[in-house]
Amino acid sequence: MKFFVVALSLFTVAATAPASPDPAIEARRRLPALEHEEIHDEYGQFALRYVTAEGTVVSERGRLVPSPDGTGYVMILEGEVSYVGDDGQTYVTKYSAGPDGTHVEGSHLPVPVTAEPVHEPIVVAETVL
Repeated sequence: MKFFVVALSLFTVAATAPASPDPAIEARRRLPALEHEEIHDEYGQFALRYVTAEGTVVSERGRLVPSPDGTGYVMILEGEVSYVGDDGQTYVTKYSAGPDGTHVEGSHLPVPVTAEPVHEPIVVAETVL
């Protein structure tokens, strides 16, 4: 599950980044990570963080919490991916996954359209002359 979320996050970053014709940027993207930290415990909980040469920062943590029905534990995943686009802007995507579903947010992502609330119709009494 955590491999899937990490792989999906990295795929999303790679798919949304615009193609760069600049050879210097492409060369930096092929460099290994500058920083890489990973911590695991015997229960499967983990924390990881790495930074790449072009400025991409990935951090993720998985922690166990009691399940909603109280019969066991559920892994909660929380993470963040940030990178500098070819346009010079920093893009940050935060995500979490757990019993309440998967949530992804970022200022560069499309915002879902919310429906207008439906109001009760106004009934006007008819007057007979």
